[in-house]
Amino acid sequence: MARRIWVTADTHFGHAEAIELFGRPFRDVREMDGALLDAINARVGKRDELLHLGDVFGGIDWKSRPVRCEARATLARIRCRRIHLVTGNQDPVSPSFARLFRSAKESRMFRVDAPGAMPRLRVVCHHYPIRQWRGMWAGALHLHGHAHGSVEEFGRSIDVGVDCWNFAPVPLEDLVELLCARAVPEGGFRRVHPVRPASAVPAQEA
Repeated sequence: MARRIWVTADTHFGHAEAIELFGRPFRDVREMDGALLDAINARVGKRDELLHLGDVFGGIDWKSRPVRCEARATLARIRCRRIHLVTGNQDPVSPSFARLFRSAKESRMFRVDAPGAMPRLRVVCHHYPIRQWRGMWAGALHLHGHAHGSVEEFGRSIDVGVDCWNFAPVPLEDLVELLCARAVPEGGFRRVHPVRPASAVPAQEA
């Protein structure tokens, strides 16, 4: 069986406040974590790859040994062992946290096959949604999390967070097909801001 790539973001495991903050339909954090883990394991095969675009957990104190143990135990319940992380603002900045994943980077970029696309299409992944990304005018795709469905998707960009996808990961090929059906934004640098006078910048004191 061919290895598949799945994409997700913003699980916020262990983050009880996420239920009210993001309007999630769970009674408590135990139910939320269980549903998210079940959704991953029902879809992502053991040999597949899971690309997580940040905020795996929610605001945890990585200095706390019990918290670290709980986090490791949560990830151990995911049967897929090839989890690649694009770090989010809620993820601890720590080498020991990064080692829980096959890789951990602030951003990720790769190419995929797409119908009629020559060369292969670039995919740009960040935790945050960005308005311009490398190759966007040549058809490149942008995957992001963080927004929890609260910002308008621009061009070939898409929010892959669990709140936008019924709390489950999405196959990469489905995202590519969906985004390739969207028009490529018009290229060129068309100025929309006036040229500001230098006097608009406060002078430095001597």
